[in-house]
Amino acid sequence: MREARALCGSLDGSYTCLSGGGTHPALDQLLDVVHTHAGRTGTCVLVNGAHPGTPGVVFEVTADGRLRLPDAGLDLVAVGLTSDEAQGCAALLAQAEDLTDVAVPADEHAEGWRAWSDNAGALRTEHTLPRITADPLTTDEGSGQDAADEPATSVLVDTDETYLQTGATTAADLQALAPRVADSVRRDVQDTDPTLDRDVAMWFADSCPLPRLRLLGPVRATTRGKPLVKRKPYMTELLTFIALQPHGVTPTEVAEAFTITAAKTREYVRIVREWLGTDPRTGEPHLPDARLSAGAVHRGTPAYEVVDLLVDLDLFRRLRVRGQSRGADGIGDLRTALRLVEGRAFDAPVQRRAGGGWTWLIDGDRLDEHATVAVVDVAHLVATHALSVGDLTAARVAAETAAMAAPYEEIPRLDLAAVASAEGRHAEAQRLIRDQVANRSDDDGPPPELAERTEEILARRTDWLGTKAS
Repeated sequence: MREARALCGSLDGSYTCLSGGGTHPALDQLLDVVHTHAGRTGTCVLVNGAHPGTPGVVFEVTADGRLRLPDAGLDLVAVGLTSDEAQGCAALLAQAEDLTDVAVPADEHAEGWRAWSDNAGALRTEHTLPRITADPLTTDEGSGQDAADEPATSVLVDTDETYLQTGATTAADLQALAPRVADSVRRDVQDTDPTLDRDVAMWFADSCPLPRLRLLGPVRATTRGKPLVKRKPYMTELLTFIALQPHGVTPTEVAEAFTITAAKTREYVRIVREWLGTDPRTGEPHLPDARLSAGAVHRGTPAYEVVDLLVDLDLFRRLRVRGQSRGADGIGDLRTALRLVEGRAFDAPVQRRAGGGWTWLIDGDRLDEHATVAVVDVAHLVATHALSVGDLTAARVAAETAAMAAPYEEIPRLDLAAVASAEGRHAEAQRLIRDQVANRSDDDGPPPELAERTEEILARRTDWLGTKAS
């Protein structure tokens, strides 16, 4: 007689396997429990082989690809994958192993400070120069700047060798995060954002006259208008959607993003308008009538746009692009930017609005991912500088901030190892490398191969390795 095997699975992810020839008392008991507790949990019992008298709804899958439901008298073609579909699924899963870096995009039609930065706040490469040039009297190819006629400096002014010996960085990192920038670019970047210092001061003030939107951590808004009694997570999401568009969004775009009618769009925007209150600078609403906004003038159609709303993500990117352009003085801007970070970017929005919220963010340009990249890059730059000058407190704060904002990133862990080593805590550095880098796995499989960047750093900092990692 063919051996009968049963596999029971439930929604909690647990499975039970029973095997034996013909019948099995435990299998009979299991089938009875599932049958007599219908509707209590999502459970099925998969039986490989015949088992007469099985209670409940029985689905029979045959070797020739048929699906039969005897109780309903149905004999159907079972859903399956063709060879091409299976290969497509395999190719899609294989992409998860591709760790090739992709450049952060930039808005080619942006204005103001955004015209100088990419979506993560980094100064665009066309406005930078290589850190080291063989001949300073030549024009750097691809830089868009002539180094012969004006001075240029970097936010990291020391030699590459200094940072490579004291930090957890690479020459490629240094070029990407701390290129030289011409003085004319520095002046232009500062001129396009004259209110940055005032806005940053208001953000950190005990009493801020302007509404604030926090995205670099748990998402929340602080306003001075009519308090919201209910639906605050939804209205916060709606405010975020409007606020993150440089020239606002049309009523149609709001309706499509939130899957609501035009009437509901007007009503919900009205609620957000009252929640934000009146702009103390102008006496007008922070969220003007769509027909009267600056975005409507720019786009030639009614558009909702939030005026004088302080957004931590925008402040972070503004500080980053200015800091990167200011030479050694820019470290202050970058350290201030890290003070804005309270956790993972856009943290908990989906949990707060379970059932489909924030799909426009997930399906869009992934600004949450760009924000994470921004925090990791700035923290690494600050930590690298701090280690080179012996400011270990600042280096640890920067690395811990990045680890908090990006718990799955390897760069902050390596920075923490560099800090621990500089503090004389070599055992901690070795533990970090062993447990959180070399032997770390984010799934049920073995640890993946180390990234080339990590291998390069560890080859140079052999004192972190201690005993050989398995």
